[in-house]
Amino acid sequence: MMDRTDRMVSRMIDFALEKPELSPSRVLVINLSKGTLEKVLTPSRMELVREIREKKPKSVGELARLVKRPIESVSRDLGLLENYGLLSLVRTGKVKKPEIEKDVLMIPLKA
Repeated sequence: MMDRTDRMVSRMIDFALEKPELSPSRVLVINLSKGTLEKVLTPSRMELVREIREKKPKSVGELARLVKRPIESVSRDLGLLENYGLLSLVRTGKVKKPEIEKDVLMIPLKA
């Protein structure tokens, strides 16, 4: 049985498929439980997303310097965010560049 949030997400996806010219082509819908959402989108990970969006760092190391965090923890967080489709890590030689390809991120919150 679908709850209200599931129905809303389903309607958004149906609309995007029926009228792609009216829907952003670079939309990501994440429908996670409250507990998982709180574990995935921590304040420090959201800071990474904002910095990538606003400053467009050329490498993971540059991003780590921007947020004043160890590169190991930034790299770990980026890997998790990549697994959920929030960003991509594009490798050029030995350098990984974090990129956000989506224009809209929709996170349905259950009432």
